[in-house]
Amino acid sequence: MLLAKAEIIFTLSDKNYIARKDFRVPFNFGEDLLFSGNIISNHQEYINNEKYLVSIEFFTIEGEAYDAVKHLLLPGSTIAMQAGSRLLGKAKLLEFDYVA
Repeated sequence: MLLAKAEIIFTLSDKNYIARKDFRVPFNFGEDLLFSGNIISNHQEYINNEKYLVSIEFFTIEGEAYDAVKHLLLPGSTIAMQAGSRLLGKAKLLEFDYVA
């Protein structure tokens, strides 16, 4: 499993905030690599266009999936949070750790 600390920002055009504590979001790493991640934080809601420091558990990134994505894991890189073709926001990766 890949664990990450990230700075996230939601950019939804149809909502002012998301009222959830911990939830799952699809992340697009590029190169057709899309993985779900559990966002974990102390925040009860996320206001549009505000930055939040969170932890993310990428529970499906292990083994071959990690080999496919590890070259894209650079501190400071930004990945998209999206559902299908709909952009939900972005996450700036600050640090990460792979737990086998």
